[in-house]
Amino acid sequence: MKITKIKILKNKVNIYIDDEKLELDKDVYPNFYLYEGKELTKKEYQSIKEYNQIASLMKYALALRSKAIYSEYKMREKLYNKGGDKKAVDTIIKRMKEYDLIDDNAFILEHIEYYNSLNYGKNKIISKLSSKGIFEERLNKISFPVSTEKKKAKAIFKRLEKKYSKYNFAQKKQHIYNAYISSGFDSDIAKFVVDSMLEEKDEKEELKKLKDAYLKTKMRLSKKYAKKELKQKVIQSLLQKGYRMNDIIKIIEKDNL
Repeated sequence: MKITKIKILKNKVNIYIDDEKLELDKDVYPNFYLYEGKELTKKEYQSIKEYNQIASLMKYALALRSKAIYSEYKMREKLYNKGGDKKAVDTIIKRMKEYDLIDDNAFILEHIEYYNSLNYGKNKIISKLSSKGIFEERLNKISFPVSTEKKKAKAIFKRLEKKYSKYNFAQKKQHIYNAYISSGFDSDIAKFVVDSMLEEKDEKEELKKLKDAYLKTKMRLSKKYAKKELKQKVIQSLLQKGYRMNDIIKIIEKDNL
């Protein structure tokens, strides 16, 4: 195998060997004594190719790492997609681990701290970590103290209560519970916080909303129904909105419907 031509460009060096062109990273070229007319053995040629691949992929990996932290799995995925073979990727991962540029334990701890600061429940955190290449075996070993989960859930309660304030008590309770589940909290945590935070102090507000809903519903349905049928339709409509039967009956009796 004979080098027939060497062309030095801005970021790479093209080495022409017989009828083949080998593109070398500019930082790789000085590591080999190459010149036009030089004869290479297959072993030398393969060694240059492997060295070049590792150097190029390492540069790429370090560029990725400078912008974000990656799990080992995701970094391997990036390198394979860049064209790296298993031997080259294994070499790069090993070097990065030696310099603490890849550490899944540190990766997990850092991300849990970040997601906790956003008040995500444990199920959402696990899902996020899984999407970043942390496998189930390791995820199962992560501890999520109940006290911490309750603290996070309580921290976002006021925001959720304000968001669903226009709903009646039963609807608001259900919406807030669903929001906790969507945020990754276990059902028992969601139920505990909803039950403990939505106390009977909301009773007066609930009755006021029911009275307003009753008057609007009665006015709307009275255009089509009357007397007993109107009463039944009003009750049915208010029940569907989540109001309690006892409260509905009290309002109706007061109004002599």
